[in-house]
Amino acid sequence: MKQKSFANLMIAAALVLLLAGCEEAETADVVATKAVEAGDYETAQQVTDSAIAATGGDKLVYRARGLAYLGKGEYDKATEAFISALKCSNGLIMPVDTDISYYLAVAQYKTGDLEGAKETTDAILSLWPKDDSAYFLRGKIDLAMGDREGAISDFDSTVSLAPTNYDRYVGIYEELHAKGYDTDADAYLEKAISAGNKLSDYNKGVLEYYLGSYTDARGDLENARKKGSNENLILYLGKTYEALGDEGYAMSLYEEFIRENPTAGRIYEQLATCRLGKGDNEGALDVIETGLSLGGGEGMQGLMFDRVVAYERLYDFSSANKSMDEYLAVYPDDEVAIREKVFLSTR
Repeated sequence: MKQKSFANLMIAAALVLLLAGCEEAETADVVATKAVEAGDYETAQQVTDSAIAATGGDKLVYRARGLAYLGKGEYDKATEAFISALKCSNGLIMPVDTDISYYLAVAQYKTGDLEGAKETTDAILSLWPKDDSAYFLRGKIDLAMGDREGAISDFDSTVSLAPTNYDRYVGIYEELHAKGYDTDADAYLEKAISAGNKLSDYNKGVLEYYLGSYTDARGDLENARKKGSNENLILYLGKTYEALGDEGYAMSLYEEFIRENPTAGRIYEQLATCRLGKGDNEGALDVIETGLSLGGGEGMQGLMFDRVVAYERLYDFSSANKSMDEYLAVYPDDEVAIREKVFLSTR
């Protein structure tokens, strides 16, 4: 009810401003962007729809529209919105154009348009050769295209430009590990450790978690927690307790966090995975449905796939098939899901 009231308020405010006349599109963009930041992608989309219908939209409105679709996982529509935003440029390249181009590359990458995403990141780096985020994204694209050497070169560039961005080292590790390049992946964790003379307890704990030093990770992450919690910290602390065999305490951490932070999608995802692991399929399904009701954002892909798993384990193959169709409509290139769909079709 609270989220619905917020959504209605945001839409009403945007419509009032749109009817007020001058600078309506810019104002709508501000309203929509605030909705995106709050994780309310549906409201952001409705606000930008109204702005475009009333004024034709402008660069910032289309940018906000693209972010809303990106958050909802509708990557084709996000791509269209970002291209429309760039078409509003007057020929002068501004920082906002680079920002929009970056999100365009993300959307293209998510749709599987790797060539397009590569061209977009190439264009960004031709203008801004010290953009570490663009190097990281291009490294991910390189990996997806099977270019390990290109990926390593881009990852080396990003860490040389931002040597104290320890989350970036972890991101690189995850990308390389997912592709089976474990030796390369571990090397980036070692680089992070050696680069960090003044690592925070949180950063140290995350790196220790990935290096398999779970007891040390727990100690450092608990120390970090004394200074305040956030979604990333609770996620890694919980996963550390899981790795140490204390799934019960990990789940209590997740449950406590989402009571206070009900839009933390990745925490719902991890809690659902935990419950599935403990055989609590009904409980996992409850968590999954609550998490999916957020309407988009991080954790949604995992939640959608876990919903299929939960229904399978409950022998509800009709619901599992329906959920798999919904999953593949959003993530059509997931080979694991495609194989699972073949299995489900026989049930």
